[in-house]
Amino acid sequence: MAGWRDHAALGLAGFGCLLGAVALLVASGRPTGSLVPPLVSPAAAVPAPLPMRDAALPLLAVEILLPHLPRPAPFPRAFAVATALAAEDAQMLRLLLPLAEAAAQGAPTPRLLAESLPAAADAAVLAEMGFGPDPGWVANRAAALMRLGASLGSAGTPSLSALQEAAEHLAKGDAASAEAALSRLAGPPAEALAPWRAGLARRVAVDAAARQLAALALTRAQEAAR
Repeated sequence: MAGWRDHAALGLAGFGCLLGAVALLVASGRPTGSLVPPLVSPAAAVPAPLPMRDAALPLLAVEILLPHLPRPAPFPRAFAVATALAAEDAQMLRLLLPLAEAAAQGAPTPRLLAESLPAAADAAVLAEMGFGPDPGWVANRAAALMRLGASLGSAGTPSLSALQEAAEHLAKGDAASAEAALSRLAGPPAEALAPWRAGLARRVAVDAAARQLAALALTRAQEAAR
């Protein structure tokens, strides 16, 4: 009698375990033939970060680029990143594109331009006097003396007057006014000064872009904060 009861209890216990397993599988929504829990990858377990707002990308482009603009060195990588970030913003991109030449070649500072102006000015004065690219020591000294006289207030040629005015503007850090003064040059003096003026033009473009980009970024940031 006791043996029969033991066998019955054991059978009921086994049947209960089987029912529990079936109920667990049904509740979890898995087919009854699968007893292995699904694997979850670590990447799927971490919530994906929210995408950056598109409006913030052009502002980030400006922040990346602005520190490079006062420096004379080229900045091709920063320019490439900035233009990529602002690619969908036509207004910002329009302000960035004039910086392409300065990004590739650099833009000398007003101080560097002032330091290199005397040699370039000598070439312009000599060209105005009708000399070629290699006029000799005497002619070079004569051009230097003429520039010195113009700086002391003596009457000079149109080229000397424009060059002296440009030098005064550069001494104040005003590259744009220096470029405006030299725009009066024409003919051989302008041609002789062209390589130097190319660096001046890049500095003028960089300074203008820096002001416009900073102003636009500030306006955008204020609008976003409202």
